[in-house]
Amino acid sequence: MSANVDSDSSSVSSNSEPENELSTYERIRNQINYISYNTTGYEVCRETKLAQALDNLAGSPIQFFESRPGMAATFKLLVKGEDAGTWFKPDVEVLKKHATTSPFGRGEETVIDPTYRNGTELKADELAFGLKENWELRCRYGWFLSDIREQLQATMFVGKNVFFKFYKLAIYGEGGHFDWHRDSTHSDAHHGTVLVSLNTEWDGGDLMLRHQGVEIAVDMHPKAYSNEYDEMLGDEFTDVLQPVVVAFYTDTEHKVMPVTKGTRLVLQYDVEVEQSSDSESIPPRYNSLDVAVKRHEYITSQITFPNLDPKMLQAVVDEIRVLQEEGSSFVAFPLTHLYRKASIKEEYLKGTDSALFDALKNHFDVFLRPVLIRSMEHADDDNDEEFFAHEYKPYYEEEPSRAKQRRRGVYEDVSFHLPRAFAIMQLSLPDWQYLGNESQSGEARYYSAGMFVEPKSEK
Repeated sequence: MSANVDSDSSSVSSNSEPENELSTYERIRNQINYISYNTTGYEVCRETKLAQALDNLAGSPIQFFESRPGMAATFKLLVKGEDAGTWFKPDVEVLKKHATTSPFGRGEETVIDPTYRNGTELKADELAFGLKENWELRCRYGWFLSDIREQLQATMFVGKNVFFKFYKLAIYGEGGHFDWHRDSTHSDAHHGTVLVSLNTEWDGGDLMLRHQGVEIAVDMHPKAYSNEYDEMLGDEFTDVLQPVVVAFYTDTEHKVMPVTKGTRLVLQYDVEVEQSSDSESIPPRYNSLDVAVKRHEYITSQITFPNLDPKMLQAVVDEIRVLQEEGSSFVAFPLTHLYRKASIKEEYLKGTDSALFDALKNHFDVFLRPVLIRSMEHADDDNDEEFFAHEYKPYYEEEPSRAKQRRRGVYEDVSFHLPRAFAIMQLSLPDWQYLGNESQSGEARYYSAGMFVEPKSEK
């Protein structure tokens, strides 16, 4: 359990001694237990239209990271059956020999114009990685893509299943470049692009990305990974490279700066999002909130970019309006970032949280409060899991003014929605109890920050 959940610095005088870690634990544990068993809470709604709108807004339009060391070291390159080396030792001349000039779209036409795009390429059906002949390589390649998929589903395509389709190898020699453009989509399911750099030497050739007014440059040179011995990789991968992986939505503008020396090789994949059927009546299970905890731990270690799409912000506003028209006295949900109790204030909000607060306050009264979320799992039924939310506050504070109706210990007229993309910290593991040969229900508790939205008060 973390000891800083209730660390509001304003509650401790400047001349007091720091609180002992054990006493902090006891104080917070007592508050949590009081909330869990003695206060009215909010029944949590999952897989709702509002939760989906929040997940769409939470997606980072751009993501880049280094792949796992050693994973791609031995992937082969075969061009129309001819050996062209490996990903880490490519035979550039063989690749160039078979490559064709890269066209691009200009309006409804496909054109070739070296002043705008100067490069060559090999299509997917011309290039192979030697996977058919080698079972171990197929496994490694599957793991390599699985790692990328896991990261994109945590940051860009939250709550969605994504798949990769190899599209081409882009080759930019000296003087090669590609001015600002957006990628053409190749199917209705195509919503993103993944680029993977191969190991060659080149100068220049930075990838520039621009989305919603944010412009960044990415150096796609593979990064060195060196370790005397890595238990996960073994002796054969003690000094290897990590390819740089860049992913972005298809509506992201990007360009390749001129290559001033050498040859730049980049594999390009289409990211396809699995289309859900309207006939699916059984939503996917959450697999407990520990998934959300892992997602938060991951995104805090990565560079992510807020999604400020006005259409997505408006979609959240519209869904809240519908819920309030249907009878919710107020609508609440957890935020996408984690905050200390003392800093859950408008001026400290980050990224998407700040943009969403600004959009909502123009239409509603909006409040920010710490939230405790309880996950109730039943040992005899993996699909039987309940969630309840409570405002994290001392027992003597008043209840919400608008939420007065109750049943079974929960407010009836409150709508608390749980998206997949929200920041959460685990406070306690499930407190399983075993009686005889049968295990009983277990409860885990989590801390988050919540946004509470009410109709505009008449002033």
